[in-house]
Amino acid sequence: MQANVRTNPPGYAVGAVHCAPFWALGCEDVFSVLVVLNPAAGAGRSARTWQRYAPLASRLFPDLQVQRTAGPGQAGQHIRAAAAAGVRHILLVGGDGTVHEALAAAVETGAALAVLPTGTGNDFARATRLLLPPSRLLLALAEGHERRVDLGTVHGQYFGLVAGAGFDAAVAQAINAAPRRGRGAGPYVGAVLRQAFAFAPADVTVEIDGQPVRAGPHLLVDIANAPAYGGGMRVCPPARIDDGLLHVFAVGDVRRWGTVAMLGRVLAGRHTRDRRVAILPARRVRVDGPAGMPLFADGEVLGGLPAEFAVRPGALRLWSPWPTA
Repeated sequence: MQANVRTNPPGYAVGAVHCAPFWALGCEDVFSVLVVLNPAAGAGRSARTWQRYAPLASRLFPDLQVQRTAGPGQAGQHIRAAAAAGVRHILLVGGDGTVHEALAAAVETGAALAVLPTGTGNDFARATRLLLPPSRLLLALAEGHERRVDLGTVHGQYFGLVAGAGFDAAVAQAINAAPRRGRGAGPYVGAVLRQAFAFAPADVTVEIDGQPVRAGPHLLVDIANAPAYGGGMRVCPPARIDDGLLHVFAVGDVRRWGTVAMLGRVLAGRHTRDRRVAILPARRVRVDGPAGMPLFADGEVLGGLPAEFAVRPGALRLWSPWPTA
């Protein structure tokens, strides 16, 4: 079968690397791409970014369609509808919340997922090496590389970065209730400082792969699939998004000014040596405690305790700018 003929330039220079889009390498099928745009992400930064870079994306991916989200759940609906029509590459324009909404649909349909990060924290893009200047990211994505990354599950939902119970869930509630301002760790740090004197540790039990490992008052129990969250804070350094494992990050009985001091240790990278902190690898985790203790996944608050967490190795096809991890 004769390959499709393109009028586009045969290659682009990305940094010091010459990138030939894969449709220029003799591919027979049109590279169909769905862009899912969350215009509210990053306090409107998402819509402005896409407006600026849409012309480049249209040149790189001639068979491109754009769908905007106007409410919860719409990202998944758009992905499922596009997949039913044969689209297999999804580019999200948004932040970690947009990614979280898209995960289930991407796994179900087998679509390859990438994100042009325009949100507050952009930790998923950071963990998957997608945190690049928009033009460089789009040019590199035209190479068509893919890899597999792990996801976690809790209460029937996927998460890409972190889920857990306790203080970080209360922080997520505070961030979601406030106007989205700033980028990086700023909103997270501000919410931590506001919640430090309002949240009290609670008695919890933690089981890893069927074995009890922790019991007693805990400020938080996070289940990490990636090393950084909260806007780039390396909370759980050993975690990797493609190692087939989750990591439990537990902080014991820390209160008020102790919580503020712990934040300082996290920012300085010294928290892993604190005796009240435990970081443990796991494939399955069960956390039990007060029913009213908040639970979150990728910054979204959901359900409560008890909760069971599990890793899904290689569950997500990642549309990557890099040929290898």
